[in-house]
Amino acid sequence: MNQAFPEVPRYAVTALDVETSYLMLGRGQTEPVLLLHGMSTAADSFRETMYSLADEFWLVAPDIPGFGYSANTRPYVIAHLVEWLAGLRLALDLAPGPVIGHSFGGVLAIAYALAYTEDVTKLLLAAPSLLSQDGYPDFLKRAGIALGLVDLGSALSQSPLWVRRQIKVPFFAPEKQDESVWERRLKDYELARASASVLKASAFLDLAPSLAEIKQPVCLIWGENDPVVPATDAQRLQALLPQAEVHMLPECGHVSILEQPDLFQSVARKFLMGAAA
Repeated sequence: MNQAFPEVPRYAVTALDVETSYLMLGRGQTEPVLLLHGMSTAADSFRETMYSLADEFWLVAPDIPGFGYSANTRPYVIAHLVEWLAGLRLALDLAPGPVIGHSFGGVLAIAYALAYTEDVTKLLLAAPSLLSQDGYPDFLKRAGIALGLVDLGSALSQSPLWVRRQIKVPFFAPEKQDESVWERRLKDYELARASASVLKASAFLDLAPSLAEIKQPVCLIWGENDPVVPATDAQRLQALLPQAEVHMLPECGHVSILEQPDLFQSVARKFLMGAAA
C-alpha cells in the first residue's frame, strides 16, 4: 500500500493574466522539470513523484487553469493553454527543460513542444490521450457534458457516493492505495471546474499529423491494464514517434504515477538523467 506523503509547498504567480497555483520542490540549480496533470486531477497528483525525484531534480507542477487552485481562463482551447504555459515559464524565469505530462497533460505537453520547441529538452508522457479523445471514462462525459454541469464539483455535490466509486475506476487495484489518496482525488474533483471545457477542447483536436515534427527524446509510460486510454495506443504512438522509448507497467491502470510509483519513478529518473537531444 502506498504511504501517505505531506503536501508539497505551494506558490502562486500570474501567467497570461491567470492567477496560477503551482507546486515546487527540488534543487533550483538544475534545469526545471515541468509536470502537467491530467483531466479531473491537479498538480497534487504528482506528490509522490515530486518527493521521490526532488533530491536530483527541480520540479515545478502547476495547476492547469480551471483545475486545483488556479483560476479559469477563456477561451478554453489548447492553443490558449499553450500560451498560458509559455507565460508561466516566463513569469518564473524558467530555463528550457523536460516536460512530464499525464493523460490530458501529455496532450498539452506535446502541443507546447510543437509551439515552443526550444523550451522543451525531452518529453515523458504517461498514457497521453493523444489518439483517444473518445477514451475518457463515460462518467466524466456524463458529468461534464451530458448532464450540463459546470464542473465535476457539481457532480460531487449531487452524488458524492457515486463519485467516490468512480474515482477508483482508472485504477487496476484501487484497494492497494492509501485512503488519503481518495481524499486527495475527491478534493481534486471538487476543484475540477474545467473538465467539461477540456473535453470540448480535445474533441476536435488531432495532433497525430504533427507528431513527426517532435525531435526531442520521448519516453512513453503506460499501464498494461489502462481502462481509460488503451495500452495499444503506446505502439500506435511509437510508430508516429520513432525516437520514443516505451515502458509498459504490469498490474497498472491509467494512473501509473500512483499505482506503480516505484516503477514510474525509476523510469522517469533514468530518462531525465539521460543525455538530451
